[in-house]
Parts: sequence; structure tokens; C-alpha cells
Amino acid sequence: MFISEELLRKLSRLAETDRTVLSVYLDTSRGWEHAEKFIETETERLLPALDDNEREYVEVSLSFLSDYIKKKKSGGFDGPGIAFFADLGADFTGGIELTVPPEPLFAVDNEAHILQLALELDEYEPVGIIMADASGARILITAGKIIEDNESLRTKIHHLSKVGGWSQMRYQRRRDKQVKKFAQEVAGAADNIFRQIGIGRILMAGRDRIIKAVETELAKRWREAIIDKISWDLDARDDEFVRKIAPILVEAERRQETALLERFIAEYRRKGLAVAGIENTISALKLGQVDTLIIEKDIEPELAEELSSLAETISAHVEFIPQGNDIIAKSGGVGALLRYKIREG
Repeated sequence: MFISEELLRKLSRLAETDRTVLSVYLDTSRGWEHAEKFIETETERLLPALDDNEREYVEVSLSFLSDYIKKKKSGGFDGPGIAFFADLGADFTGGIELTVPPEPLFAVDNEAHILQLALELDEYEPVGIIMADASGARILITAGKIIEDNESLRTKIHHLSKVGGWSQMRYQRRRDKQVKKFAQEVAGAADNIFRQIGIGRILMAGRDRIIKAVETELAKRWREAIIDKISWDLDARDDEFVRKIAPILVEAERRQETALLERFIAEYRRKGLAVAGIENTISALKLGQVDTLIIEKDIEPELAEELSSLAETISAHVEFIPQGNDIIAKSGGVGALLRYKIREG
């Protein structure tokens, strides 16, 4: 399971129940034994502080966590970390593979702790990959160093015959039809996968003519989401591909941050669809006005957690930015772009 806006919204709404919510972040980069020792220590610390009902909920939730860990271990997971959440009242339990080691956390609260997931989603947003050449296609999702193969399509597009005249033209028309049909199939499969996951960025890789044909068949929303197109061999190793595209994805994230801040500054200066400051932003969040919440990465974690949770409950996007924007820095490190304004007076 990749981190997605949809997942964060689901977790943020666990706070709407009256039950105990378990949030666990485990750093597995030092091995499972170290992570399981952390759970044991935190359980011994926490259980005596709970009443009988709360203790029962937490113990059942921990059994689900234990099952999840067994599944990851038996599957050979060796990534840097996992996060796990359980709210029995909302009938929700689920774990997520992380792309970077998290700050270990074991918490029982009236809401899920989602800040670390929101930060990771901001830095390692899942990207849709379309690989295609004359031998076939692959549709993948990548986030950080994780790459997941969602669908492979195999075909064989015939190369042109070396004969000339009318025969050459017939072969050309036949191949053009094959390319178009294949491109439509790939575009349709990608559309289905990307919509389900909520992809916002796409990278295309493969052979020039084929990926151009696929691009032509993509819906407008996906064509506009393409951040780059690169030449690639479908038989090459996935870890090589991840290294190849890493700088491309970083650059795409920086461009998005720059465009967002330029829009924020323009709206704020003309008293348009923007607010700055903690109180103004919280008020706008509670009224459902916020389209994009902007948070400096080094603000108080508790405040960032509260703001992120509020944003997700109203389906607002959360963007974390480095220090440097004067308007936001002078306003407590918080601002927002709005969906609409409320008429004063």
C-alpha cells in the first residue's frame, strides 16, 4: 500500500469515532528484533495508564499489528520502516511500507497520528510510470526507492519489411494500426490504475515512437500530468531505473513548490484566495475554505499534526516547504490557498 491523499483522509477521519486509535511507526532499518523490542517496551509503558476498556482495545489492536509484522517478515520485507494504524470502533486496521526510516512512535489517542505520512507523501509522492516499446509495456507506481509493477502488456509489433513499393506501404499501414491498437490498450490500462491510486504525476519511458503513440491516446488529464519522457530498455533492472529517475522526480517536486509559492504570494498580495498565520489558517480549515495547506517543515510537530489532520478531513492538499518564504515565515510558518472567500460583514 502506497501513501496517498485518500489514505490520509481515511486515517484523519478515524478521529470522528469514540474509540481508541493505535498509531505505530517502526524503524526496521536496524532489523525486526530492534523494532519488536520497541513495541514491547512501549506496551509495558502504556498499558498500566489505560482503563480496562482501553486496555482491551489496545491488546486486540496489538494482535492485528503482530499479524501484520509476521506477514511482512514472511514476505521478505527489508525496507526502512512501516506504519500501522488500528481503530476497532471504525473497523479499520492497516499498515503501510515507508520509503525512509520514521521517527519511532507508539501512541494511543483519540485520533491517528498522520504527520509523518503527510511529510513522506509530500517528499515522495507516488508517480505513475508507463514503459513501452515494440515488445510490450509495463505500468508501474514508484515512490522513493519503492517500485511496484501493476500490469504488464506483451505484444509484438512487426517491424517493416525491407521490400519496396506497394508492399512497403501495406506493411507500414499494418504496423501503424498495430501501434495505435497497442497504444490504446496501454492508455486504457494506465487510466484505470492511475485513477484508482490517485496519481498526480506521470513519467514515460521506452522507445520514442511507441511512447509518443501512447501519449496521444492518453486522456487530457494524464497528458498534462507528464513530467518527463526518457529513453529506456524494458529489460533493464528496476533499481537502475529508480536511480535514473530520482533527480527527475526531485526536480518535479521543486518546480511544484515554486509554482505553489508564486501563486500564494500573488493571491496574498491582492487579498485574494490566500491567508497566512496560525489563527487565520485554522479558522479557514474549520470552515472548509482551504484548498492547499502550506506548512514550513520545521514548525512545532504538534501544531503540524493538528493542521495536517484538519486539512485531510476537508480533503485539502498539504504541502510542506523549506524555510525561505518571507510571508509564511513571518506568520508562524503557516499559510493556505483557499477554495473560496467568505464575504466580510
